[in-house]
Amino acid sequence: MTKTFLGIRFWNSSTDKLLESADSEGGLFTVPSAPSLAQMRHDPHLMESYQASDFAVGDGGYVALVLRLCFGRNLPRISGLQILQRLVGEKKQRAIPFHDRNILWVVPTPAEKERIDYYLEDQGFPRHTRHWYQAPFYKNAEDFNDEALAAKVQEVKPDWIILCIAGGKQEKLGLFLRKGFSMEHGAGSEENPDALPSQLQPPSSPRPNGPVILCTGGAIAFLTGGQANIPTWADRMYLGWLFRVFQSPKTFLPRYWNAGYEFPMLLWDKRKNLFQ
Repeated sequence: MTKTFLGIRFWNSSTDKLLESADSEGGLFTVPSAPSLAQMRHDPHLMESYQASDFAVGDGGYVALVLRLCFGRNLPRISGLQILQRLVGEKKQRAIPFHDRNILWVVPTPAEKERIDYYLEDQGFPRHTRHWYQAPFYKNAEDFNDEALAAKVQEVKPDWIILCIAGGKQEKLGLFLRKGFSMEHGAGSEENPDALPSQLQPPSSPRPNGPVILCTGGAIAFLTGGQANIPTWADRMYLGWLFRVFQSPKTFLPRYWNAGYEFPMLLWDKRKNLFQ
């Protein structure tokens, strides 16, 4: 059910099957877009994080369009917003009984925590299933070895960990956690053990890869009101980026402009093994 592109195994089936599989297996779940893939060109740590993903989906019409027009390849687009709508949206539309899951939310600010908590309360999520960790500012590579977060995971023993921090950082943090669970399950313990979290223990769930570590960044803000809401039709027509640009042009316009150049250059750099 996957297609390999740039060394990343992308999901190639429906959103519901994706979430059901992730919920039963656990592991690192990333949502690469054109800007983050472009960033990968100069960031080996980010490339490692994406290529180590147990689940990955293409969140970007630009990526899907380039693959279709230039290479004749189809890669299903599943956005981070779409994933969250199927997890924490209206109960009747949820792909899995997510309200029964123990969830650790990793947030950048107290204000973001309050918005998400208010939204979850309104959606009927039990308070005892909601847990929080405010992430510090990760600047250097060693900062992602966040032992305080590892301790929080050990305390909460979540089914899902949802990382709501910036793209390009959340994936590295997710890789740190994923390596820890690999070590606990007997895989990867000999690969740079000093970089692995010392406090992670086997999760309480039966998932073979530990809890799901979902990297959807700021997408939750489109549901909570932290950012302007993206209509469903716009998201499906690959126009979510345009709504982001209209709301915050100084933030998003340079990001998408840079991706317009760097992503094709990445494809050129990797042209000999794009689909291996």
